[in-house]
Amino acid sequence: MLLLFFAVSANAATNVILENSEELSFDKEHGRDYQILRGNVRFRHENAVMYCDSAYFYDTNNSFDAFGNCRVVQDTMTMVSNTMYYDGNTRIIKVRGGAVLHNGSMTLTTDWLDFYRDANYGYYADGGHLVDPQFDIVSKKGYYYPSSKVSFFKGDVTMLSGETKILTDSLKFDQKQNISSVFGPSTIYHTDYTIETTHAWTNTVDRYGRLYNHSVLTSKKGDKMTADSIYFSSLTNTVEMWGDALALDDSSHTGFSGDYAWMQNNPGKGIIVGRACMMDYSNPDDTMFVHGDTIKYLQSPVDTTKRELYAFHHVKLFSNDMQAKGDSMTYIELDSLIRLDGNPVLWSDESQITGDTIKIFTKENKPNWMHVQGNAFVIQQQAVDCYDQLNGREAKGYFKNSYLDRLDMIGNAMSLYYAQDEYNKLIGINKCEGQMLTIFLVDKKMDRIKMTPESKGKMYPPGQMSEKEQKLRGFNWREEERPLCKEDIFKW
Repeated sequence: MLLLFFAVSANAATNVILENSEELSFDKEHGRDYQILRGNVRFRHENAVMYCDSAYFYDTNNSFDAFGNCRVVQDTMTMVSNTMYYDGNTRIIKVRGGAVLHNGSMTLTTDWLDFYRDANYGYYADGGHLVDPQFDIVSKKGYYYPSSKVSFFKGDVTMLSGETKILTDSLKFDQKQNISSVFGPSTIYHTDYTIETTHAWTNTVDRYGRLYNHSVLTSKKGDKMTADSIYFSSLTNTVEMWGDALALDDSSHTGFSGDYAWMQNNPGKGIIVGRACMMDYSNPDDTMFVHGDTIKYLQSPVDTTKRELYAFHHVKLFSNDMQAKGDSMTYIELDSLIRLDGNPVLWSDESQITGDTIKIFTKENKPNWMHVQGNAFVIQQQAVDCYDQLNGREAKGYFKNSYLDRLDMIGNAMSLYYAQDEYNKLIGINKCEGQMLTIFLVDKKMDRIKMTPESKGKMYPPGQMSEKEQKLRGFNWREEERPLCKEDIFKW
C-alpha cells in the first residue's frame, strides 16, 4: 500500500490533502496535469474526508474527480454516490449517480447533488426524495441545510408526515421545529381536515398551524372556515380567525362571519366580534341573518347537535319572513326559540310588534307562534297617519305560512281599528278594551276582533276622534329602523 501525505500548496487550511491511495501514476501526455489514483483512495479537506475507488487528482487546481463507491464524511453528514467532483477552491462537491446524503436520521436520495461547503447546503434539480422517521418529501428541486436542518423544495412537492399529506409547488421544512411552510396553490390533507391555501405553515407532529390569504379549512364533517388569517390547533380543538372571517357548518346549516372569531370543538363554543353575523340557512327558501356587536354560541348540553346563540348590543335580525331589532338576542336551537330583549321590535310582514321581551318559537325553521311579555304593542299602518293598534300586558301570536294569522292580547287589552267597507272606504274607528282581545288577520291585515263578554267598545264615525286620540298609550312607529335587506343589519 502506498500511503502519501503531502500538501498541494503552502496553505494547508485551504488545500486538498491526499491521505491514501494504493496506486498512483501521472498523465501529462494529453496536456493534462493530474495524478491517477486507484484503490482505497482517501482525501481530506479541512473537516471533510472523501473516499472513492479511483480518482483523477488535479493538484495544481486543488480539485479531483472521484469514481466508484464515492463517500464524503463531514461532521454528522455523509454523502455517497457513483461519481464525485470536488473543487477545493470553491469548496463545491458535485455527486452524480445514485447520490445519497445521510444526516442523523434524515436521508436524501437523488440522481445528482451539488453541495456548497461554504454556505453548507446541498442542491438538486432533477428530482429528490427526503426521508426521516417523521416525514417523507418528494420534489423536483430541493435545497438542504444540514446544520439548521432547514430544507426548501420546489416543483410537484409531496410531503407525508403522520396523518398529514401536503401537495404544493413550494415548501419550506424546518426539521427541528417540525414546521412545514407552503407557498403557492397548495392542499394539505389530514384525517380531521383539508386545507386549500396559497400560503400557510403547519406543525404536522403537534397538529397546529397558521393559514393566510383566505385559505379554506374544511373539517372532516364538512364545516368550512376562511379568513385573512387562521390559526388552528387540533390538540386543543380551537380555531382563531382574523379579517373577513367566515365559518359554515353544513350539518346544522348555520354559519358565522365577522372581523374576528374564536371557535372550539368538543365542547363546541365560540365568539365572533366586529361586524359579527350569524346565518341560519336550514330553510332552503329563506336564510336568517343576525348581527350583534358580539355573538357567542355554545353547544347544547342536552343535544350536542344543537346550539345556543347569544347576540349582544346593536342586535338586528333579517329574513324574508321577519325582521327584528333589540339590544340582545338569544337563540336556543333545541327549543326552536328566539328571544329578544332591550327595547325589542319585531316586524312580520305588515305588523310591527314591540314589548319588554319578545319570544318567537319556530317550527321547521319558520315562525310558529310568539309570546310578547310586558307592554305588548302591535301596529299595522292602514294609510298615512292611520294605524291599527293593539296593546296590553302580554300578547300571543300564531303564524300560518310564516304570517300572523291570530293574535291574543291579554291583560288590560286595548285595540284601535280602522273599519272599512267592501270598497276599502273608511266607515269608522273602532276602539275596544277588555281583559282579552283576539284579532284575526286576513291577507296579512287585521280583519275582525273577538271580545270577551266583559269587554266594551265603541265605533267612532270618521272625523270624530282627534289625532292624539287615534294613538293608544305607548304608540311608537319604528318603521325607519326596519332592516330591508341583509346589509341593513349592520346599520344602526
